[in-house]
This record gives sequence, structure tokens and C-alpha cells, in this order.
Amino acid sequence: MSQATKFYLIIPMFWFAQYVYMPNTAPYLLGQRLTADFVGTVVGMYGATQMCFRFPMGLIADKLGRHKGIVLIGCICAAGSSVFRLTLEPGIGFFLGNVVSGLGSAMWLSFMLLYTRGISVENMKQAFGFLFAANNTGILVAFITSMFLYEHFGMGFLCSTAIVAGCIALALALTLKENGDTLETAQPENKQVAESETEAETEAEAETKAEAETKHTWKELLAVFFVKRIWFFAVIAAIQQGLTMGTVMSFSMEKASTIGASSMQMGLMTIVFISFCVISSYASSKSWCARLDSSIPITTSMLTLVLYCFWSAYTDSVIVLILLQVFLGSSLGFVFCVANSEAFLGVDNKRRSSALGLFQAIFALGMTVVPIIAGSLIHLTSDLNSAFFFQGALAISGVISMVAYGLKRRADKLKQAQQS
Repeated sequence: MSQATKFYLIIPMFWFAQYVYMPNTAPYLLGQRLTADFVGTVVGMYGATQMCFRFPMGLIADKLGRHKGIVLIGCICAAGSSVFRLTLEPGIGFFLGNVVSGLGSAMWLSFMLLYTRGISVENMKQAFGFLFAANNTGILVAFITSMFLYEHFGMGFLCSTAIVAGCIALALALTLKENGDTLETAQPENKQVAESETEAETEAEAETKAEAETKHTWKELLAVFFVKRIWFFAVIAAIQQGLTMGTVMSFSMEKASTIGASSMQMGLMTIVFISFCVISSYASSKSWCARLDSSIPITTSMLTLVLYCFWSAYTDSVIVLILLQVFLGSSLGFVFCVANSEAFLGVDNKRRSSALGLFQAIFALGMTVVPIIAGSLIHLTSDLNSAFFFQGALAISGVISMVAYGLKRRADKLKQAQQS
């Protein structure tokens, strides 16, 4: 079994273990007579832990120059977090479990970088497309499992499946190689392209190994904090991730409930969303998407988010709400995959972990802050639609930013062409 094939099994298992209990966490804890504010704290610990640890984990990974050990710890966290949930009282068990789960997700950057080791910058969009397709497949299966089995078997069963999935991921991760075989991210269209891609990937592998032998200073690693490109695309990703957490993971469900949606229909909303995350992530890995200017898929996706937010505010149809999840899911695949690859441009291999850690910390901040602001607006106005209007305005800011970026990029290319 190739290293790539192992990852296509490890990644869905890892994310299944991280998400299978999540859709029912709040209802389960509230059913245990825990207060709503404590439940909110428990749920928030997952994102807060990631926000705190992702950048430091990236620095540590670059300092060590190795990722397999971090991947193994991540798998242990994914399985071990549900051990807390099963063996301790619900409140403390889920609190500690979400802290450990968040720590495991903070190590996701090493999964990504070990997966893409040896991949040239030109093929990074395709690699990230396959990566996030596998990621979202695991989440999709987790949500479907949670939707159909929770009522019949309970939270204990879901946590047990998380432990099993995490252990399977760990067993497979033990067989990974630190400098494994190069991933095949796309089928070359002809022999000449295949040869050129092979040469590029071989050079990338050689560069990676050479840099791994270099001792890096903390000052060199921390310098990524001042790379404007990382911040720009991380903020774009933060807008998309924040809107996801503030809509389909929370207030879209509340909207559906207020207009009479059944629990099955609300579950279907989540499944449609995740399904189109998988589809759009896979589509972003195709050669036609890789050839597009990055501003095109991101700007288009941001426009669909604007439509999603304002249409969600005004509709009174459950069917329309379900169909609108197509827009949200499609935007996540394109924005996230393309933004990740674009943020890496110009960052050398020896600082990729630090760059990715910073990128993920910034979008984790968006995941945390946007829902809090949206919730505060609902509290102040007593109007659920105020959350959608706020998030729609954020999406508009993303469209304006990407249009400005695209125009500046074209102007720079034209200027370079005139000078040459």
C-alpha cells in the first residue's frame, strides 16, 4: 500500500473520530441537565484549543523537521478524547474531551505537510483538493452515522465508534514513512507533462530533504508572522469558516427550527452541506481548476456566500434552506483549498509548518469570533435575521477584497510584461 493510499484511509478515520459525536453534543449535555452557558463553553473549547496551539505546533514541527510523530499523537488524541467522554461524568468528560480533540486537530497541519511532502508548488492546489476531499468524506460519514444511530444507540455508542476509528487511524499511521513516496495528485495529460512533473517533484523532494537537515532558528521561523500573503488568504478563509460555524453549525439550524423543520430535515441540511464540501474539494483538485487564476474560484464562492446569507434570512421554506446548503458547501471546498495553496506561495519548505500553523490559527479565530458576534446581535436585536445580515456583510467584504486582489495581480503581471 502506497503512502498516498494510507493517507486516504487515515484522514477520513481521523476526522470521523473527531466529528461523529459533535452534532449531538449540545442536545446530549442539555439533556443531562447541564446549563446552556456551560454547554457553550464545552463546545467552544474545541475551537479555542486549536486557536491557541496551531501556530506553536507549526513552529515546533518546523524546528523538529519531522511530522510522523505529531501525526501519531494527533491520532491518539482523536481516540483518547472519547475515552474521557465515556469514562467521566458528562460535563467534565466532554470538557476534557473537547480540549484533547482540539489539541488533536491542532496537529492536523502535520498530516497535511507529511501528505504533501515532495509536492511542487505548482501541484499544491491539486494536492490540497484531494486532501480536503478525504477530510470532508470522513466528516460526512460521521454526520450520517450520528444522524441515524444516535437515537437508537445513544452517545456512548457514538463515542465508542470514535475510539475505534481513531485506533485504526493510529495503526495505519504507524506504518507511514517520514520521507514517503511522492503523492500522485493528478493524471498527466501526456508523456511530456508527466516527465516535467516528475522532474519538478523530484527536485522538490531533494529540496525538502536538504532543508530538513538545516538547523532553523526560532527567529527564522517566527518571520512567517509578517508574511502579508498568509494573513490575506487566512482572513479570507476565516470569513468562510466563520460563516460556516455561524450558519449551518448554529443559526441556520435555529432558522430551520423556527419555520417548522423536522430533526430529519435539519440533519439533511448538514448532509447536503458536507456532501458539497466533498464535491467542491475534489473539483478543486482537477487540472481545470488549478489553471484558473486563484481570484476566480474564491470570488465566485464569496458571491454565493452573499446569496446564501441574505436568502436564508428571507426564506420561509425548509426546502429552500436545504438547497441553500449547496452554496455553503461548494464555497468551503473552493475557498479553503485554493486559499491554503495560495498562502504557501513564496514560503520555503523549511517554514511550511509555521506558515500553515499561522494560517490555521487565524481562521480558527474566525470560527470563534464570527458566531459570537452573530449571537450577540441576535441577543441585542431579538431578531435572528440580524445574524444573517452581519454574515452577509462579511461575505461582501470578502468579495471586495478578492476583486481588489485580482485587479492588482493583473496590473502587476501587465507591468512585468511591459518591462520585459
